[in-house]
Amino acid sequence: MLLILLFWGWALGVSLGLGLGLAAALRRLAGPLPTVLTTSPELLGLTGLAALAWLVAGLSFSLPVALGLQVGLSVLAVGCLVAGRGQLHQLLRSYAHAWRQAGVGAGALAAVLVALVLVHAAQPPVFPDAALYHAQFVQWLHHYPVVPGLGNLQGRLAFNSHAHLLTAFFSPAAGRGPAFQQVFNSLGCLLLVLHHVRRAAGHARPGGQPWLSWFYLGTLLLLLMALRPWISSPLPDSTVAVWGLLLLGALLETPRFALGGLAWLALLTATALTFKPSAGLLLLWPAAALLRLPRRAWGRGLAVVGGVVTVVLLPWLGRNVLLSGYLAYPLVGWSPGPDWLVPEAQRLADLAEIRLFARRPLADWSLAAGQPLRQWLPPWWAQQEPADKRLLVLGLAGAALVLGWLLWLALRRPAALRHQLRRAEVQLYGLLLLGGGGWFVAAPALRFAYAYLIGAAVLGPLLVLRAPLARWGRLSGWVLLGLGLVYGGNGLRHELARPGALSATLIWPADYPPVAVQVVARLGPYPLRVAPATTGRCGNCPLPCAEAWQPGLRLRGATLGEGFRTLSAAAGR
Repeated sequence: MLLILLFWGWALGVSLGLGLGLAAALRRLAGPLPTVLTTSPELLGLTGLAALAWLVAGLSFSLPVALGLQVGLSVLAVGCLVAGRGQLHQLLRSYAHAWRQAGVGAGALAAVLVALVLVHAAQPPVFPDAALYHAQFVQWLHHYPVVPGLGNLQGRLAFNSHAHLLTAFFSPAAGRGPAFQQVFNSLGCLLLVLHHVRRAAGHARPGGQPWLSWFYLGTLLLLLMALRPWISSPLPDSTVAVWGLLLLGALLETPRFALGGLAWLALLTATALTFKPSAGLLLLWPAAALLRLPRRAWGRGLAVVGGVVTVVLLPWLGRNVLLSGYLAYPLVGWSPGPDWLVPEAQRLADLAEIRLFARRPLADWSLAAGQPLRQWLPPWWAQQEPADKRLLVLGLAGAALVLGWLLWLALRRPAALRHQLRRAEVQLYGLLLLGGGGWFVAAPALRFAYAYLIGAAVLGPLLVLRAPLARWGRLSGWVLLGLGLVYGGNGLRHELARPGALSATLIWPADYPPVAVQVVARLGPYPLRVAPATTGRCGNCPLPCAEAWQPGLRLRGATLGEGFRTLSAAAGR
C-alpha cells in the first residue's frame, strides 16, 4: 500500500502538470474555461490524463510505453508545473481553503473513503478480463510499439483502449516486483472521492445547493458499491464511469459553457470514447451544451467540437487499424485491407460474444442468440449482483417519479412544464436516460453503463425533490455525512478483518496470481503459450500467450514486434 501511495503521488504530479498546460492551451485557443475546472485540481488532473492518453497513443506508434517514455513525459509535466507555478500556488491555496471550509466531518469522510480505495487497490486484480487479456495487452505495450495484427494472436488483444495505455504508463515496464496495474484505475477513484466529498461539503453549507450535495455523495457511494471489488483491476469500464460522473457534476454546476468550456467537454468525452466504445453516447453532452450557446455562436462551436473530437480520435483510429486491420474492432467491419487483417469470422464471433454475454453473463451466454426479450431478460436479471439490482431499481423508480411529475405539470401547469424542460439538469437527465436505453439495446452489461445509470438513478429523484432539500439543507448535510461514514467505515472494517489483509500488502500491492499455461507450438523462435481451456486466462505470464492455438497464425517477420497474420486454409501458406 505504501508503494501505491508513492505511485499515486507520481500520477497526480504528472496529471496536474499536463492538466495545467492543456488548460492554458485551451484558454488561448478557445477562450475562458469554466470556474469549476480552473479551481479543481481533480478536474485539472482529469484533463491532464486526457492529454497524457493522447500523447502516449501518438508516441506508441514508434515507441514502447517503457522507461524512456515515462521519464520524458514526466519531465514535460514538471516543465508545465514550473511554467504555471503562479497558477499552481494559487490553486493549491484555494484548494486548502476549500477543505478547511468543508470541515472536520468532510475531512474524516474523505479519509475513510480514500483508505477504503487504497485497501482495495493493494489487492490482487480480480476482474476476469484482467487475467483474460488486460495484463497481456499491457505487457505488449511495455515491450513493443503498437504491434500490427496483434488481434490475430487473440481477438481480445485488438480491443484497443487508451485506458490501457495509461495503465502501462503508470506501472513499471521492467523488474521483478508486482505489475502495479492497479495504479491508474484506483487513481480515478481517488480523484472521484476527493472531488465529490469536497463539493458535497461545499453545497451543504449555507449558500450552497443541497441537492448537489446529494448528487455528489450519492453518485460516489453508488459507484463504490458497484466497483469496489474491481478497483485493483485495470478495467476501462471503471475509468469511463469515474470520468462520466466527474463531468456530470461539472455540467450541473455550470449549465452554460462558453467556447473554451465546450472544447474542454468535447476533449474529455472523446477521450472517454477511446477508453471504451460504450462511452460514445457521452458525446451527446457537448452536443447539448453547443445548442445552449447563442445561435450566432453555433457555427464556431460546431467547428470547435468537431475539431477537438477529430484530433482526439485520430491516434485511436490509427491504433485500431494497426492492431486488427479494422477501423474500430470488432464494431466496424470496414477495413483498408492490410495483410495483418483479423479474419472476418473472428471479428463477428467477438462481436457476438460481447452482445450475448451481456444478456446472459454466465456460462450459458450463447443461449441468448436469437432469443426475444421475454426469454433472456429473466436470467439476465437473476445473474446481476445485488448492488447492481438495487441500482437498477432505484433508476427505474426515479424515472417513474420524474415521468409522473412531468405528466402532472403537463395537466395542471403547462407553463411550468415548458420552464422545466428548458432547465439544463432536466435535459441532462434526458440524455442519461437515452444513454441507458442505448446501452440496454446494444449490450446490457452493467459495467458498460455505470456513468449513465448511476447518474440517472441519483439525478432523477433530485429533480423532483430539489425544493424540499433546499428547505432542509443543513439536516440533509448531516444525513449525507452519516451515511457516508457508516458505509465507508463498515467497508474498511470488513476488508481489514480478512486474515493477513494488512500485513501481506502493507508495502507492496498484490500481483496477478500465477496461471498454469502450456507451450503448444512455436512462432519462429518464440514458444507460444496457451491458457487452460477452462478459463482462457493467460494472466501476466510471458509473451506470447493466447486463449487457444490458431493453426493459420504466423509471424509477419522475424520478431514479435513485426506482428501477426492469419493464413486461410485456402491460401495454404
